[in-house]
Amino acid sequence: MGEDGFSLDGLPEFDFSSYAVHPIKPLYTSYQKDLSNSLWEPLNTFWAECYESCKFSSQRRAKLQMESRRKFQEKILIPCRIRQSEELARVNVQQTQRKAREAHVGRRWHTLKRFLYGSKGAWVKL
Repeated sequence: MGEDGFSLDGLPEFDFSSYAVHPIKPLYTSYQKDLSNSLWEPLNTFWAECYESCKFSSQRRAKLQMESRRKFQEKILIPCRIRQSEELARVNVQQTQRKAREAHVGRRWHTLKRFLYGSKGAWVKL
């Protein structure tokens, strides 16, 4: 390279650094900006759609769970509680009847015992 701005073969010397700064750098910057703008918008849209879909799906799942719980309570839990209360009432009635019968038998036995073992009874000890 010569000092006069020409290369050894006689062609003018090409200054690549100034060429890269002036015409290429603005093109590169605008390309990056356009690329980032065109890239981020679809990505943001995609993630927003994913978020909305996930939110909708979780709400639908919660709704289905509530519906399932309600149906379970209608078909299983409520009839079971009704039968349980009926069974408890039946058991209480049976216990009351048994206690009354045992009290009646006890009174009858006490009366019979007095009759048989009394002073004029058939089984009195002589």
